Amino acid sequence: MKKQVIIVESPTKARTIGQYLGRGYIVLSSKGHVRDLPERELGVDIENGFRPKWVVKNRKLIRELKKAIADAARIYLATDPDREGEAIAFDLMELLANGNRDRFARILLHEITPQAVKAALEAPGEIDLRKVEAQRTRRILDRLVGYKISPLLSRVLAGSKYEGLSAGRVQSVALRFICDRELEIQEFVPEPYWEIEAEFSTEPPFVAKLKGKLVDPAEVERVKAALARAEFRVTAVEEKEVRRKPPAPFITSTLQQAASSELGFSPSRTMRVAQELYEGVEIAGKSVGLITYMRTDSVRVAESAIAQAREFIAERFGREYLSPKPRIFKNKRHSQDAHEAIRPTDVSRTPDEVAKYLTPDQRKLYDLIWRRFLATQMAEGIWMRRRITLAADGHEFVASSSLPVFRGFTEVLRVSKLEDEGNPLPRDLREGDVVQAAKIVPVEKSTEPPKRYTEGSLVKKLEQEGVGRPSTYAQIVSVIQERGYVVKEKGSLRPTLLGFIVADFLREYFPETVQESFTAEMEEFLDLIQEGEARGNEVLQRFYAALAERLREVEGKIGNGGKPFQALTDVPCPKCGAPMEVRVWKGSLYLGCSRYPECKTTKPLPPRFPYRYRRERIELAEGLAEASAGPEVACPKCGTVMEIRHGRYGRYLSCPRCGHTMPVPTGVRCPVCGKGELVERFSRKNGRTFYACSNYPECTFTLPGRPVGPCGGCEKGVLYEDPKKGLVCSNPECENPSAVTPQPAS
Repeated sequence: MKKQVIIVESPTKARTIGQYLGRGYIVLSSKGHVRDLPERELGVDIENGFRPKWVVKNRKLIRELKKAIADAARIYLATDPDREGEAIAFDLMELLANGNRDRFARILLHEITPQAVKAALEAPGEIDLRKVEAQRTRRILDRLVGYKISPLLSRVLAGSKYEGLSAGRVQSVALRFICDRELEIQEFVPEPYWEIEAEFSTEPPFVAKLKGKLVDPAEVERVKAALARAEFRVTAVEEKEVRRKPPAPFITSTLQQAASSELGFSPSRTMRVAQELYEGVEIAGKSVGLITYMRTDSVRVAESAIAQAREFIAERFGREYLSPKPRIFKNKRHSQDAHEAIRPTDVSRTPDEVAKYLTPDQRKLYDLIWRRFLATQMAEGIWMRRRITLAADGHEFVASSSLPVFRGFTEVLRVSKLEDEGNPLPRDLREGDVVQAAKIVPVEKSTEPPKRYTEGSLVKKLEQEGVGRPSTYAQIVSVIQERGYVVKEKGSLRPTLLGFIVADFLREYFPETVQESFTAEMEEFLDLIQEGEARGNEVLQRFYAALAERLREVEGKIGNGGKPFQALTDVPCPKCGAPMEVRVWKGSLYLGCSRYPECKTTKPLPPRFPYRYRRERIELAEGLAEASAGPEVACPKCGTVMEIRHGRYGRYLSCPRCGHTMPVPTGVRCPVCGKGELVERFSRKNGRTFYACSNYPECTFTLPGRPVGPCGGCEKGVLYEDPKKGLVCSNPECENPSAVTPQPAS
């Protein structure tokens, strides 16, 4: 048998497939994309129909692949079954064929199992040139935005060509979502309201709530007084079954959302681990693909996989846990149906059985995918809800309680509790019964602002608005953090001041880049190209016509010496009094006089500082005054009182006379060495302030919060401020932390 070659992207994937085939096959890896646009230039000839300039990324690799396939009878291109994979397959054929394409064939692997590989080899096809055209168009679109807008962004905000600032066709929309949400939170004014609860001392005791909310305190008191004298009559007692259905199997977006909320995984971490499970994991000496392809927006599942899952459920849990008939889920409009949902390749391979072969991350994600898929073919969960309605003084009160009676799919899939679950109600109450309220309790509450996006909820928002595709969600979420536009705080995404400024610049001059409708429309055009109903050049021309006009407008203002955009603040220039504006330099922000070049005064900004963002003016003055407050310290060299300064790596003290610098002290002696003083430090890794011994590196003691003094409870540790717990002792054995007056360090 003549040699046959299969080429995939990943070495891991190549190793897995190689174990399934006989001696006549060789499996090679392209190690990802083999061609791309050049890094240091636009690489698109706009005047000649947006002709791209593709460059080979690794010529040595191409030479090795050519040599390996020289005597092959057949070359199968088995790159991923999506647009990117199709483009890689096309590039490989163009670079390796040497004019003879007859030996090349395209095969699609939606899962990496012996059966799937065998079936694909028995039914080879051709490269889908429409998919390739859609991928090329997407790549050129992103390059036009990145290479045309990003330099202008840098010139306007940084006054130079700084590569750290960038705009993106999809990332800019995500940034705008986060900034708009933050403005909603900043501008939110809480409004108080009251709920009235009636407590009854029956057996068991229960609480009923007044229907509706009260907003007038006087009305609350009137209702409370009236109810204290009223009798409560039961007007209805109802019992009904509540059925809960399992969710659909995972698609890319829902997997990222679930992994974010349940496992704390970022979208990029989720996709990296999923790729490992798809390409193959070493199990008992063999590489095995554990899940189907993980970039999909289809909930379709193969009939054979459904049948296997149902057989497994009947054997493992009993037929009562099986849904009455195979459960089929419908795809949303505009979903691509090229791939199945994300599921285990073999449902009988349980998480417990493979756990010892997996890394902790692989174990958690496989368990999540396996349980979700198995649940789709299980019976509904059943709860029994008992509801009691009572009337008193013209008001209606309701109490309800739900108790599970059959777990169904929740045997394998964790679900949130029903709001009234676990609160038993008296069984002997009947319609017409009169009960006396033991207590009437007004509960004061207030409306709450919208929550910040998490990585998972941002992916959900992007999906809902049609922005991006399954393959891009993880990259979108990562890049806005890498650029410093967004930071992650306690699991939520908060825009930085730089992020706000970039979003407003784009909103003003390139509104298309931050409008979800426009970006979603572009995604639809890419789908039309893939379906053969649109041409790539037409889409590019349509897009670039609007972009070119915007570019000329901004470039014209810059060329005439104007300032197209200024991020003005409420901080006055110390020399001329004009408002200072925020500028960017090598990734850090600083203040410069808005009258530049007439006034060249600048002022540093601390890495972290309180601010309120307003489109007409950024409120900074109060936050800077707070950030600049510090102890009065004499310079150890000349005795002059030192000043607080802000550098790239946090606050520090500087002598205005001799220039000597030192960390900001806290006045608290180090509890470990007893010699040094705890001083402010700044983490370059995450941008947070921490406190460390000045006797470093001899003493490496650190604290995550500001120290306030020695602990009077154990006299061994130091009390420090914890944002959640308040004052905490650094000594883990201390059981009664209490503060004492800080003593000056020696």
